[in-house]
Amino acid sequence: MTETPAATSSSTRVPQTRQAPSGGYDILVLDAASRQSLASVRSLGRAGLRVAMGESSGEFRPPLPVLSFTSRYCARTVLLPNLITDVKGFGAAVVDFVRENPTRVVLPTADGAIGAMMPWREELAELGCVLALAPQGALDIANDKDRTLEVARRLGIAYPRTKRIDKLEELPGLLAEFPFPFVLKPTSSWMAGSVDRLYASEVVNEEEATQLTEKFVAAGAGVLAQQWASGLREGVSMFVVNGEIQAACAHAAYRTSPPLGGASVMRQSIPIPEDIYASSVALVREIGLEGVCEVEYRRDADNRPLLMEINARLAGTIENAVHSGVDFPLMIWRWATGQQVSRVEGYKTGVRTRWLHGDMRWLRDNYGRVGRPDSVSRGRALWIFGTEFLRTRHIDSVDRRDMKPAVAEFRVSLAAIRNQRGRQESPATETGREEAQRVS
Repeated sequence: MTETPAATSSSTRVPQTRQAPSGGYDILVLDAASRQSLASVRSLGRAGLRVAMGESSGEFRPPLPVLSFTSRYCARTVLLPNLITDVKGFGAAVVDFVRENPTRVVLPTADGAIGAMMPWREELAELGCVLALAPQGALDIANDKDRTLEVARRLGIAYPRTKRIDKLEELPGLLAEFPFPFVLKPTSSWMAGSVDRLYASEVVNEEEATQLTEKFVAAGAGVLAQQWASGLREGVSMFVVNGEIQAACAHAAYRTSPPLGGASVMRQSIPIPEDIYASSVALVREIGLEGVCEVEYRRDADNRPLLMEINARLAGTIENAVHSGVDFPLMIWRWATGQQVSRVEGYKTGVRTRWLHGDMRWLRDNYGRVGRPDSVSRGRALWIFGTEFLRTRHIDSVDRRDMKPAVAEFRVSLAAIRNQRGRQESPATETGREEAQRVS
C-alpha cells in the first residue's frame, strides 16, 4: 500500500490530531487544504460524525499547515500520494485506507480529487463505502464545459457566443470572429498531470490569446473562446435527489480570484432570480446530476443571464450557503448513506461572506490589472477592500468554536506575502507554484 494514514509514517511529519475509535470512520473528506472541505468537517463533526481528512502530499509544505488538518473536528489526518505525479496511487491509497479503516463515505471536494477517485467507485463499493459523487455519465458532461454548453443549446438556455478550437493553428480563424476583449477558457479546469488548475481569462490582444491557447493545449485541454460578459456573477447551488430539488440557494459573487472565472472571494446570498432558476433545474435534470451542484451565470450588458458552467461538487461558496441556513455537507452525508434528505424551504438572504486571503490576492492582482476588464482603479480597490471590514462579519475559516484553521490560514497568508516580496526582489528565484494553498 502506498503512503496511507499519516500516523503510520514519521517521515511525513503530518501533524497528528485525535484518533477516532478503532471501528473506523463515518466519512473521509479529501482536499483538506480547501475551504469547502473545512466547511464540511465542521458541519459533519458538529453532527457527531467521525471525520477523517485526507490531502495530497503535493499540498503539504511544512512548516505551513494544511487548513482542515488543524480543525478540532478532524479525527484523523491522512497524507496521500501526490495527486499531480501519481494519480493512480492517490486513488489506490484512498481505497487502502478504507480497507484498513472501515469508512462509510468518501467525499472529494475539488476537481482533481474527483477525477482521481471516479475510477475507484466500484472498489470502494465492494468495501461498503460510497463515493459521494453524481453518476459517472452526469459527471462526464458536467466536467466538460463544451458538452455542458451542448446540453444548454438543446434546452434553449442562453450562454455567451462560443467557439471551440483544439490546436494553435486554428487560432487565426478564431481571432477573425471575436473582437477583443474576449474570454478563453479550457474545456476542463483540471487535466491529469497538470501542475495547476486551468483558469479562464480575458485576452486583449493576439499575443495574450496565443500564450493562453498554448497553455491550454499543452495541458491537454480544448480551448473555448467566448464573448465578453461584463455584468453581475450569480450562482444557484442545489441539492438533487432522484431528480427532485431538495434545496436551492443563490448568491451574487462581487469579486473573484483570479478575476475571471476564479474562486469567489466576496459573495452575498440573494433571493433566487427567477430568470435563472428554471433553466438551472432543467439543466441539472437533463444532465442527470444527483447530490450537490452549482450552476453559474454572468449577466451581459443587457442584464441577460448567460450560462457559464456547472460545478458538480461543493463549491467555494459553501460557507455562504451554510451561514444562510443550507447545510449542504450534512445533506451529502444523509444522501450518500441512504437516509432521507429533508427539503429546505428557505434560507436567509443578505448574508455576506468573505475569503480574506483571496480578497488580499484580488487586491494585489488588481494593482497590476488597472485598465483591463474586471478591474478598478487602485484607489477604488483599496477603498473596496478596506470598507469591506465594516460590511462583512463572516470570514471564511474564522469560527469562534474552531479557531486553529483561522490561525493556519493567517500563516499561509503571511507566507504568500513574504514569497511575493521575495519574487519582486529576486524574480529569478521563483520556482514553485504561486500560492501556498490550492484555490477552489
